[in-house]
Amino acid sequence: MNAVPNGPPEPGKQGAPLAGGGGPPHDFALDRRLTVLETRFDTILPTLATKADLAELRLDMHEKVDKLRSELNELRLALNEKMDRLRADVNAALMSNMKWCVGIATTVFVAIAGHGVYLGAQINSLAARLPPASPVAPLSERPAATRAPAAPLASPQAPAGEGR
Repeated sequence: MNAVPNGPPEPGKQGAPLAGGGGPPHDFALDRRLTVLETRFDTILPTLATKADLAELRLDMHEKVDKLRSELNELRLALNEKMDRLRADVNAALMSNMKWCVGIATTVFVAIAGHGVYLGAQINSLAARLPPASPVAPLSERPAATRAPAAPLASPQAPAGEGR
Protein backbone atom coordinates (compact mmCIF):
# COMPACT_ATOMS: atom_id res chain seq x y z
CA MET A 1 0.00 0.00 0.00
CA ASN A 2 2.82 2.39 0.86
CA ALA A 3 5.12 1.10 -1.83
CA VAL A 4 5.04 2.73 -5.22
CA PRO A 5 4.70 0.16 -8.01
CA ASN A 6 8.10 -0.43 -9.57
CA GLY A 7 7.01 -2.38 -12.59
CA PRO A 8 8.74 -2.19 -15.94
CA PRO A 9 9.01 1.32 -17.32
CA GLU A 10 6.51 2.49 -19.86
CA PRO A 11 8.03 1.79 -23.29
CA GLY A 12 7.33 5.09 -24.98
CA LYS A 13 8.51 7.34 -22.17
CA GLN A 14 11.86 5.86 -21.32
CA GLY A 15 14.81 7.86 -22.50
CA ALA A 16 12.81 10.76 -23.93
CA PRO A 17 14.76 14.03 -23.73
CA LEU A 18 13.46 16.96 -21.69
CA ALA A 19 11.66 19.69 -23.50
CA GLY A 20 14.20 22.37 -23.57
CA GLY A 21 17.15 20.71 -24.49
CA GLY A 22 20.17 18.90 -23.78
CA GLY A 23 20.02 17.22 -20.36
CA PRO A 24 19.93 13.62 -19.48
CA PRO A 25 16.90 11.70 -20.51
CA HIS A 26 13.81 12.36 -18.39
CA ASP A 27 12.77 9.44 -16.07
CA PHE A 28 8.98 9.33 -16.04
CA ALA A 29 8.91 6.51 -13.45
CA LEU A 30 10.79 8.70 -10.99
CA ASP A 31 8.42 11.58 -11.71
CA ARG A 32 5.45 9.33 -11.08
CA ARG A 33 6.96 8.04 -7.77
CA LEU A 34 7.69 11.61 -6.67
CA THR A 35 4.08 12.64 -7.42
CA VAL A 36 2.77 9.71 -5.35
CA LEU A 37 5.03 10.62 -2.42
CA GLU A 38 4.03 14.30 -2.57
CA THR A 39 0.36 13.27 -2.55
CA ARG A 40 0.92 11.08 0.48
CA PHE A 41 2.74 13.83 2.35
CA ASP A 42 0.02 16.32 1.47
CA THR A 43 -2.63 13.99 2.90
CA ILE A 44 -0.63 12.94 5.99
CA LEU A 45 0.90 16.26 7.09
CA PRO A 46 -2.39 17.98 8.03
CA THR A 47 -3.26 15.07 10.31
CA LEU A 48 -0.01 15.20 12.31
CA ALA A 49 0.02 16.97 15.69
CA THR A 50 1.68 20.33 16.04
CA LYS A 51 3.52 21.66 19.09
CA ALA A 52 0.40 23.56 20.07
CA ASP A 53 -1.67 20.39 19.82
CA LEU A 54 0.80 18.52 22.00
CA ALA A 55 0.87 21.34 24.57
CA GLU A 56 -2.94 21.32 24.71
CA LEU A 57 -2.92 17.54 25.10
CA ARG A 58 -0.36 17.83 27.90
CA LEU A 59 -2.57 20.35 29.73
CA ASP A 60 -5.60 18.10 29.31
CA MET A 61 -3.64 15.14 30.64
CA HIS A 62 -2.42 17.13 33.67
CA GLU A 63 -5.98 18.25 34.43
CA LYS A 64 -7.28 14.69 34.18
CA VAL A 65 -4.45 13.31 36.33
CA ASP A 66 -5.12 15.98 38.96
CA LYS A 67 -8.83 15.16 38.88
CA LEU A 68 -8.09 11.45 39.26
CA ARG A 69 -5.73 12.17 42.18
CA SER A 70 -8.39 14.21 43.96
CA GLU A 71 -11.00 11.49 43.36
CA LEU A 72 -8.60 8.84 44.66
CA ASN A 73 -7.87 10.97 47.72
CA GLU A 74 -11.62 11.33 48.39
CA LEU A 75 -12.09 7.58 47.97
CA ARG A 76 -9.17 6.92 50.31
CA LEU A 77 -10.67 9.18 52.96
CA ALA A 78 -14.07 7.53 52.59
CA LEU A 79 -12.47 4.11 52.84
CA ASN A 80 -10.55 5.16 55.96
CA GLU A 81 -13.79 6.35 57.55
CA LYS A 82 -15.51 3.07 56.72
CA MET A 83 -12.55 1.09 58.06
CA ASP A 84 -12.63 3.12 61.29
CA ARG A 85 -16.35 2.41 61.69
CA LEU A 86 -15.78 -1.27 60.95
CA ARG A 87 -12.93 -1.39 63.48
CA ALA A 88 -15.15 0.23 66.10
CA ASP A 89 -17.98 -2.23 65.35
CA VAL A 90 -15.63 -5.21 65.61
CA ASN A 91 -14.19 -3.92 68.89
CA ALA A 92 -17.70 -3.36 70.28
CA ALA A 93 -18.75 -6.88 69.28
CA LEU A 94 -15.57 -8.32 70.79
CA MET A 95 -16.12 -6.47 74.06
CA SER A 96 -19.74 -7.63 74.16
CA ASN A 97 -18.66 -11.24 73.66
CA MET A 98 -15.97 -10.88 76.32
CA LYS A 99 -18.54 -9.50 78.78
CA TRP A 100 -20.85 -12.43 78.09
CA CYS A 101 -18.02 -14.94 78.55
CA VAL A 102 -16.87 -13.33 81.80
CA GLY A 103 -20.48 -13.22 83.01
CA ILE A 104 -21.02 -16.89 82.22
CA ALA A 105 -17.71 -17.91 83.83
CA THR A 106 -18.54 -15.86 86.95
CA THR A 107 -21.97 -17.47 87.12
CA VAL A 108 -20.40 -20.94 86.89
CA PHE A 109 -17.90 -20.17 89.66
CA VAL A 110 -20.59 -18.66 91.90
CA ALA A 111 -22.84 -21.68 91.25
CA ILE A 112 -20.06 -24.12 92.10
CA ALA A 113 -19.16 -22.19 95.24
CA GLY A 114 -22.83 -21.95 96.24
CA HIS A 115 -23.29 -25.66 95.65
CA GLY A 116 -20.25 -26.37 97.81
CA VAL A 117 -21.58 -24.17 100.60
CA TYR A 118 -25.00 -25.82 100.34
CA LEU A 119 -23.54 -29.32 100.45
CA GLY A 120 -21.32 -28.37 103.40
CA ALA A 121 -24.35 -27.08 105.28
CA GLN A 122 -26.29 -30.27 104.49
CA ILE A 123 -23.40 -32.44 105.68
CA ASN A 124 -23.12 -30.43 108.91
CA SER A 125 -26.88 -30.71 109.38
CA LEU A 126 -26.74 -34.49 108.95
CA ALA A 127 -23.80 -34.75 111.31
CA ALA A 128 -25.74 -32.78 113.94
CA ARG A 129 -28.71 -35.16 113.64
CA LEU A 130 -26.64 -38.34 114.08
CA PRO A 131 -26.60 -39.87 117.56
CA PRO A 132 -23.39 -39.53 119.47
CA ALA A 133 -20.90 -42.36 119.22
CA SER A 134 -21.57 -45.14 121.83
CA PRO A 135 -19.13 -45.51 124.70
CA VAL A 136 -18.97 -49.30 124.27
CA ALA A 137 -15.48 -50.66 124.61
CA PRO A 138 -14.07 -52.87 121.92
CA LEU A 139 -14.21 -56.67 122.34
CA SER A 140 -10.62 -57.11 123.39
CA GLU A 141 -11.16 -54.94 126.46
CA ARG A 142 -14.30 -56.75 127.75
CA PRO A 143 -13.95 -59.09 130.71
CA ALA A 144 -13.56 -62.81 129.84
CA ALA A 145 -16.76 -63.92 131.68
CA THR A 146 -18.98 -61.88 129.52
CA ARG A 147 -17.31 -63.02 126.43
CA ALA A 148 -19.18 -65.60 124.34
CA PRO A 149 -17.26 -68.69 123.29
CA ALA A 150 -15.85 -68.37 119.88
CA ALA A 151 -17.36 -70.55 117.22
CA PRO A 152 -14.99 -72.89 115.48
CA LEU A 153 -14.01 -71.73 112.09
CA ALA A 154 -14.68 -74.05 109.21
CA SER A 155 -11.86 -74.95 106.95
CA PRO A 156 -12.27 -73.36 103.56
CA GLN A 157 -11.04 -76.50 101.73
CA ALA A 158 -13.42 -78.97 103.38
CA PRO A 159 -17.02 -78.88 102.39
CA ALA A 160 -19.59 -78.75 105.18
CA GLY A 161 -21.15 -82.24 104.64
CA GLU A 162 -17.99 -84.33 104.33
CA GLY A 163 -16.34 -86.18 107.19
CA ARG A 164 -12.72 -87.16 107.60
